[in-house]
Amino acid sequence: MKIFSLVLALTFTPLSFASEGHSHGHGHSHGHGHSHPHKAPEIRKTQTGVIGRQNIQRLIKDDKLDASWLKSDFDKSVIVKDEWLVTFNNDKGVKGKKLYIFLKRSGEFIAANFTGK
Repeated sequence: MKIFSLVLALTFTPLSFASEGHSHGHGHSHGHGHSHPHKAPEIRKTQTGVIGRQNIQRLIKDDKLDASWLKSDFDKSVIVKDEWLVTFNNDKGVKGKKLYIFLKRSGEFIAANFTGK
């Protein structure tokens, strides 16, 4: 019985030394005991116009823009304050003639307005 108790004690002793921050390799692909936030990949400039156009269609469907924006012209895409600023022109726009669409660097929609601010 003493040998059994000794084997049992030695078997579980290493587990008592493993604290929360020292777990290595359990379900973590690169073997670190901590996690890294997942960063979405950035879109290319050539993709911004297509994504902007998709958001125009969605905004029209949601009655946020008039239908004339379906025929708007893509103007340009630039990075401003770590966001994509995508602009479209529409001479027939009811509320404005230039639409500013703000996207995250990953392409997710942030906002749209006629002021660019």
